Amino acid sequence: MPSLRRRAIVSSDDEPNDVPDSTTPEFVSAQRVESAVRSSVSSLPATPTQWPRTSRNETLPGSSPILSSPEGPAEALPPLSSDGLVYTSPIKGTKNERKAIAYAKGVRKRFVTQAAAAAAAPTKEDIMDDILDQLVDKGLLFGDLMLYVFDPIYKQGQTRWQGFFRRPGLATKILDFWVSRENSETAHAEVGDWAVEYVAERVRKEAKEITELKALQSGGTTVSGDYVDGFSMKKMSDFLHTHAKTAMKVINAFATSNRNVRNNFPARVEKRALILTSTALALLREYSYRNNFFGRIMSLYFYASGAQRQTISVLSHLGISESYQNLVRRAKFLINRRARNVDPEDPLPTGPTSTPVNIDTLYIPPDPLLSGSMRNMACAVAATGLYAASYDNINMVFRAAEQVLGKTDSQENGTCATIWPLWKAALEDMRIKDFYSAFNKAPPLSIKDILLSAPEAELMDKCLRHCILRIIVDHGGEKFEKFRTALDNTLPVTADKIDLHKTPLHPLPAWNIDQSTIIGNEEVVDAIHDELKVKELSHWQQAVKFFAGDQLTIARLRSLLSIRAGHEGGYSGFGWGVWMPGLFHGKIADMHGFFVTHWGVPHRGTRNPVLSSLPPFRTCHDLVFVSLYARILHCLLLVTGAATLDACADSIQSFEELEAYAQAIQKKYANASVVSDLRWERNMADGSEGTVPGDQIFENACLLLRDALVSREFTDSIKAGDSGRVVLVLKVLALSYRGNGRTKYAYEMMHLIHNLTHVWSPAIRKIVLNNWLLNPTGNPFSWVEADLMQEHMNYWIKTIYQAHGSGASWEWLEMIAPCIGVLRRLSTSIRQVLGSDQGTKHKPAGLKEDITLLMESLAEHEVYQVKGRVFAEGDGFPTPDIISSGAQQLTDSSSNPLTEYNTMFSRLQSRLQLKPLVGGDSESGGSHSGGSSQLSTPPIPLPIPVATVAAAVAVTPENSDDEEETHNNKLQSALEQMMDEEEEPTLTRNTAADVALDMDGGDDGFLFPPEDEEDFYVDDGAIDHSEDDYVED
Repeated sequence: MPSLRRRAIVSSDDEPNDVPDSTTPEFVSAQRVESAVRSSVSSLPATPTQWPRTSRNETLPGSSPILSSPEGPAEALPPLSSDGLVYTSPIKGTKNERKAIAYAKGVRKRFVTQAAAAAAAPTKEDIMDDILDQLVDKGLLFGDLMLYVFDPIYKQGQTRWQGFFRRPGLATKILDFWVSRENSETAHAEVGDWAVEYVAERVRKEAKEITELKALQSGGTTVSGDYVDGFSMKKMSDFLHTHAKTAMKVINAFATSNRNVRNNFPARVEKRALILTSTALALLREYSYRNNFFGRIMSLYFYASGAQRQTISVLSHLGISESYQNLVRRAKFLINRRARNVDPEDPLPTGPTSTPVNIDTLYIPPDPLLSGSMRNMACAVAATGLYAASYDNINMVFRAAEQVLGKTDSQENGTCATIWPLWKAALEDMRIKDFYSAFNKAPPLSIKDILLSAPEAELMDKCLRHCILRIIVDHGGEKFEKFRTALDNTLPVTADKIDLHKTPLHPLPAWNIDQSTIIGNEEVVDAIHDELKVKELSHWQQAVKFFAGDQLTIARLRSLLSIRAGHEGGYSGFGWGVWMPGLFHGKIADMHGFFVTHWGVPHRGTRNPVLSSLPPFRTCHDLVFVSLYARILHCLLLVTGAATLDACADSIQSFEELEAYAQAIQKKYANASVVSDLRWERNMADGSEGTVPGDQIFENACLLLRDALVSREFTDSIKAGDSGRVVLVLKVLALSYRGNGRTKYAYEMMHLIHNLTHVWSPAIRKIVLNNWLLNPTGNPFSWVEADLMQEHMNYWIKTIYQAHGSGASWEWLEMIAPCIGVLRRLSTSIRQVLGSDQGTKHKPAGLKEDITLLMESLAEHEVYQVKGRVFAEGDGFPTPDIISSGAQQLTDSSSNPLTEYNTMFSRLQSRLQLKPLVGGDSESGGSHSGGSSQLSTPPIPLPIPVATVAAAVAVTPENSDDEEETHNNKLQSALEQMMDEEEEPTLTRNTAADVALDMDGGDDGFLFPPEDEEDFYVDDGAIDHSEDDYVED
């Protein structure tokens, strides 16, 4: 029979009462294992402890009566000595489960044993108490033990490390106990005083380290534009958190409350960091006055923002800025700066955008003052010979502190100038000899040079059509934005488009020179060259110089050449100049001519405005363009038949379809040929049928739309920096200027077209087209005219940085003018950091309502529909086609302006063949023909009778000396008579908006970021502008 194994199980009653701690990890783990085993075992079926009873009479093999007993094997056994079987626990679970149960029991027993041993051993506290008792018994203090361990003289470094500092946080925990409230006040005060002194000493060391690094010092440092532009509060904050960690933590704790911790918003964190940084920088300046970088920058910012002397002085006493005296102090060498030649082995300077020049240059000593440093930088640019200059007059009112005898307010006229490096230029392309040779070979100007050729006319039509598309997408509503990508991809681009780059501008000092006369212009040019020290360079007499200016400036420079041609050569003959016309003043003349042409009858309105009192330029500019937008969108609805612009946008499925509609607008509503045909039909009609062909209102509206489109294309091509498109528009303006009475600008366009076509060599032409537009920001569609840039500079010199009262002087202007650009950049940068760049400008209101109202008016009066309307006498008159009229004036009669121009040009060519009395050698650029290197652009024709001009300039090489003198006197008188005549009226520029660099960047926002056009400070003086003068009322 099989053997039965019996198992003794310890019941719960047999377990010892002293159990181990049930919270220990080992015990908990064992308990969990045992519980899991018991749970799994309980689910198994019951295992019987005895054989099962059966009613069947089963006979086992063998003959034993016991085995064959019907009651079963168990009942057949003889009785035992005990009362019965002792039932044991059933064998449940697998082998691993049984092992886990046994392990849990072992863990409990082991904890019981360990607990008993621990109860019998002495505690840690008992040991510590014994050690302290021993110290007391030996007459020692606990402090003696600490001194023995921590004093380096006892060399217990290993003990200190192993027994104390190796455990992280132990030293901090003990220090916390020392300064806790449970400690005595005496101990607390002693430890606190030590901690304060320790932190103070550590902060002093940080201040000393920063001072020794000289990172915040400006002494001995050239305060250049890069120095000022490199200022950054973020960099200052990072520097302080690296080199002054303790100090910054102390200042941060002093400025951070529990509420600040809870409300830890990003904006608040940035503001707190700014305050902490500025506080630390001010304290470092107090530690050592040599740490004055922050104070100097802040004083420059306050000065640039229009703060007066008293304000800056107060801020200086508060430690925020430098004193006013230090700000405007001038070193002796700022007044008398000297230059010396460098060794030929020294590296030659190169312009940032020009070809390196293998010539001698100048050594400019570093100037620690900002004004002197900026002037040195300009000299370094000019030393390459690859630069262009622009200048314009500036009128200042110097006010007396008290109106007493001999001390009154006075207005004085001066001049400011700016230079910039030439883009894509090389000296080998600027030789005077080659340039003069091209001038001598130049043929006369023909009408074909002015009129657009077939390819040019096709390109011009494409540009105007794309201008219509730009207006539709920009102002037609959000639904037209789906065509934006296609619109940008189809923008016409010519080969003369200027590569995108940033133009560095270098303002020069202001001079007390009146530029309103011919001699004044000569003095200004001479002052520019003296300031730049270019006369000391060997290539000075061998390369042409580029100057840009408004129409009157260019006319006066040409007059100098006309007066001295054949008499003076070299520098004094002014044959070395390439005069680039100012396109901004051309834009003003175009806008003024537009109003003269399309003004209509004044008494038809309610306000009765007059042409002699037009609004400022910016107002006229905006009025014309907003009217243009409304007319284009109104005509779009006419050609599409849509009721609204949104419905129109929904009906147009492709950009090609939109282009077709733009072409239809151009051909039907902006076409002078349509107007000409209608007027011809009306003139030919006899009126017998009772109807009048054409419609004078429609005809005038078509011409207005055509002229406004040309003006908008002129503006857009300048902003795009596409000189090829600009030249196309200038050819059209050459005719429209003459048609609307802007004769001076018409002559200027004739000069420009002649120079670009025949007079200038291809290399010079390319240099001009690459440099008559500037990009101060380096952003796309951010190009501005050179003369606008100078007007902009002059405006801010006057209105922002103008000294007050008796403090104003030309010496002050000489100091502040070169700093104008860097000071404005600094003020912009700091205002952005401070989050206070609000200024006085606001985002312009949207044009949607204005355009909608204008469109409704156009639809109500059926302006662009032919209704047979004719003006009654006194109600209006037909608008002239100024382009056709200008072309007709150029060609009609034998003494037309084109013929006069060519006559004067040929005579100038002849006179420049004469050997001059002075300055005629080849090295100095003389004007005689024998190997001369003299060159020039022709002078502007004089607006005086042709007979007078012919009598004044009819000189040939065979004339006697007396005839030469007579000629010179007559020509001088003629030029003076021309200059004394009343200037052509023009639009005023009264506010910053009139000379803003971003005026053409869009009407719903700014093309440049706000920092590029700062209107944050304007003084109380109203400024009125004449042809090219600012006059303060």
